[in-house]
Amino acid sequence: MKRTSRTALDATVQIQVLILLRQLQEELGMGVIFVTYDLGVAAEIADTIAVTYAGRIVETGSVQAVIQGPLHPYTAGMLSSTIVGHKRGTPIEAIPGTPPDLHRLPPGCSFAPRCASAITACTVTFPPARHFTSGRMACCVRLHQDSIEEIALT
Repeated sequence: MKRTSRTALDATVQIQVLILLRQLQEELGMGVIFVTYDLGVAAEIADTIAVTYAGRIVETGSVQAVIQGPLHPYTAGMLSSTIVGHKRGTPIEAIPGTPPDLHRLPPGCSFAPRCASAITACTVTFPPARHFTSGRMACCVRLHQDSIEEIALT
Protein backbone atom coordinates (compact mmCIF):
# COMPACT_ATOMS: atom_id res chain seq x y z
CA MET A 1 0.00 0.00 0.00
CA LYS A 2 1.41 3.36 -1.05
CA ARG A 3 1.51 6.12 1.58
CA THR A 4 0.84 9.68 0.55
CA SER A 5 1.32 12.76 2.65
CA ARG A 6 -0.44 16.07 2.39
CA THR A 7 1.19 19.35 3.21
CA ALA A 8 -1.74 21.68 2.57
CA LEU A 9 -5.34 21.98 3.63
CA ASP A 10 -8.19 21.79 1.17
CA ALA A 11 -9.14 25.41 0.31
CA THR A 12 -12.56 25.15 1.96
CA VAL A 13 -11.13 23.65 5.16
CA GLN A 14 -8.38 26.28 5.15
CA ILE A 15 -10.93 29.10 5.00
CA GLN A 16 -12.94 27.52 7.83
CA VAL A 17 -9.82 27.19 10.01
CA LEU A 18 -8.89 30.83 9.35
CA ILE A 19 -12.41 32.00 10.22
CA LEU A 20 -12.33 29.95 13.43
CA LEU A 21 -8.93 31.37 14.40
CA ARG A 22 -10.14 34.93 13.78
CA GLN A 23 -13.26 34.28 15.91
CA LEU A 24 -11.17 32.85 18.75
CA GLN A 25 -8.85 35.84 18.60
CA GLU A 26 -11.79 38.24 18.94
CA GLU A 27 -13.74 36.26 21.55
CA LEU A 28 -10.80 35.43 23.80
CA GLY A 29 -8.71 38.53 23.11
CA MET A 30 -5.78 36.30 22.33
CA GLY A 31 -2.79 36.65 20.08
CA VAL A 32 -1.83 34.01 17.56
CA ILE A 33 1.54 33.24 16.06
CA PHE A 34 0.78 31.81 12.64
CA VAL A 35 3.64 30.39 10.58
CA THR A 36 3.07 30.17 6.83
CA TYR A 37 4.74 30.70 3.47
CA ASP A 38 1.40 31.78 2.02
CA LEU A 39 1.29 35.58 2.16
CA GLY A 40 -2.37 35.49 1.13
CA VAL A 41 -3.17 33.51 4.27
CA ALA A 42 -1.01 35.86 6.33
CA ALA A 43 -2.98 38.80 4.97
CA GLU A 44 -6.24 37.19 6.11
CA ILE A 45 -5.19 36.18 9.63
CA ALA A 46 -2.51 38.64 10.73
CA ASP A 47 -2.27 42.29 11.67
CA THR A 48 1.53 42.29 11.79
CA ILE A 49 3.91 40.15 9.78
CA ALA A 50 7.52 39.07 10.27
CA VAL A 51 9.27 37.70 7.20
CA THR A 52 12.11 35.30 7.90
CA TYR A 53 14.87 33.95 5.71
CA ALA A 54 17.29 31.23 6.82
CA GLY A 55 16.02 31.51 10.40
CA ARG A 56 16.46 35.28 10.71
CA ILE A 57 13.80 37.97 10.67
CA VAL A 58 14.52 40.21 7.67
CA GLU A 59 11.41 42.41 7.68
CA THR A 60 8.48 43.30 9.93
CA GLY A 61 5.51 45.61 9.71
CA SER A 62 1.78 45.73 9.27
CA VAL A 63 0.54 43.18 6.76
CA GLN A 64 -0.78 45.91 4.48
CA ALA A 65 2.50 47.86 4.50
CA VAL A 66 4.71 44.82 3.92
CA ILE A 67 2.57 43.43 1.11
CA GLN A 68 2.11 46.81 -0.60
CA GLY A 69 5.72 47.97 -0.25
CA PRO A 70 8.23 45.27 0.68
CA LEU A 71 11.56 46.63 1.90
CA HIS A 72 13.66 43.45 1.82
CA PRO A 73 14.49 41.76 -1.51
CA TYR A 74 13.36 38.35 -0.20
CA THR A 75 9.92 39.73 0.70
CA ALA A 76 9.68 41.32 -2.75
CA GLY A 77 10.72 38.00 -4.32
CA MET A 78 8.10 36.09 -2.36
CA LEU A 79 5.41 38.50 -3.49
CA SER A 80 6.47 38.39 -7.13
CA SER A 81 6.55 34.58 -7.11
CA THR A 82 2.88 34.19 -6.21
CA ILE A 83 -0.22 34.55 -8.34
CA VAL A 84 -1.89 36.83 -5.78
CA GLY A 85 -2.13 40.32 -7.24
CA HIS A 86 -0.83 39.33 -10.68
CA LYS A 87 -2.88 39.93 -13.78
CA ARG A 88 -3.85 36.87 -15.77
CA GLY A 89 -1.16 36.03 -18.32
CA THR A 90 1.58 37.87 -16.40
CA PRO A 91 4.59 35.64 -15.79
CA ILE A 92 5.40 34.76 -12.19
CA GLU A 93 8.98 35.50 -11.22
CA ALA A 94 10.70 32.75 -9.27
CA ILE A 95 13.45 33.58 -6.80
CA PRO A 96 16.66 32.33 -8.45
CA GLY A 97 19.04 29.90 -6.78
CA THR A 98 18.47 27.67 -3.79
CA PRO A 99 18.12 28.37 -0.08
CA PRO A 100 21.33 28.08 1.93
CA ASP A 101 22.31 25.09 4.05
CA LEU A 102 21.24 26.14 7.55
CA HIS A 103 24.21 24.25 9.01
CA ARG A 104 26.63 26.32 6.90
CA LEU A 105 25.15 29.78 6.53
CA PRO A 106 27.25 32.13 4.44
CA PRO A 107 28.72 35.20 6.13
CA GLY A 108 26.65 38.34 5.76
CA CYS A 109 23.10 38.31 4.52
CA SER A 110 21.96 34.74 3.86
CA PHE A 111 19.87 35.95 0.93
CA ALA A 112 22.82 37.67 -0.82
CA PRO A 113 23.69 34.72 -3.13
CA ARG A 114 20.13 34.83 -4.52
CA CYS A 115 19.66 38.61 -4.52
CA ALA A 116 19.87 40.60 -7.75
CA SER A 117 20.64 43.76 -5.73
CA ALA A 118 23.47 42.31 -3.63
CA ILE A 119 26.68 44.27 -3.26
CA THR A 120 29.98 43.29 -1.62
CA ALA A 121 28.85 44.62 1.79
CA CYS A 122 25.98 42.10 1.74
CA THR A 123 28.43 39.21 1.90
CA VAL A 124 30.54 40.55 4.78
CA THR A 125 28.24 40.91 7.78
CA PHE A 126 24.54 40.45 8.47
CA PRO A 127 22.93 43.87 7.98
CA PRO A 128 21.69 45.60 11.12
CA ALA A 129 17.98 46.12 11.59
CA ARG A 130 16.76 49.50 10.37
CA HIS A 131 13.68 50.77 12.17
CA PHE A 132 11.34 53.29 10.60
CA THR A 133 8.83 55.67 12.16
CA SER A 134 5.96 53.69 10.68
CA GLY A 135 6.83 50.73 12.91
CA ARG A 136 8.50 48.83 10.11
CA MET A 137 11.86 47.13 10.29
CA ALA A 138 14.09 45.58 7.65
CA CYS A 139 17.62 44.19 7.50
CA CYS A 140 19.22 45.14 4.18
CA VAL A 141 22.38 47.15 3.49
CA ARG A 142 20.72 48.60 0.38
CA LEU A 143 18.15 50.49 2.43
CA HIS A 144 19.01 54.18 2.45
CA GLN A 145 17.11 56.39 4.87
CA ASP A 146 16.49 59.12 2.26
CA SER A 147 14.86 56.91 -0.37
CA ILE A 148 13.04 54.55 1.94
CA GLU A 149 11.45 57.04 4.36
CA GLU A 150 8.64 57.76 1.87
CA ILE A 151 7.79 54.05 1.60
CA ALA A 152 8.09 53.48 5.33
CA LEU A 153 5.68 56.28 6.17
CA THR A 154 2.91 55.19 3.79
